[in-house]
Amino acid sequence: MPQGALGDIAFTTYLYYREARKVEATPADFAAWLATLPASRRAHAESRGLASARAIPDFKRFLLEKRGHSLVDFLAARLSPSVLEFWQALPDEDE
Repeated sequence: MPQGALGDIAFTTYLYYREARKVEATPADFAAWLATLPASRRAHAESRGLASARAIPDFKRFLLEKRGHSLVDFLAARLSPSVLEFWQALPDEDE
């Protein structure tokens, strides 16, 4: 692991999700995001509503990526090649 990699990844990821503050979330965005969720998560998110979804990282990423702002591209533009390679080798949370 490159020295400071986890801190660099965490901070840069934080900056990415912070970009969602600049994006207006519409009811159509919320409905499109809900359609991507498993039924159990969908019901919970739907009951909490659009305003609450603004705090959910998955929804923030959905908004950003729908507008062409990829997390991978954001990190690639800001992390050193060795840190980016380390991040890309990490297992997904679902694995």
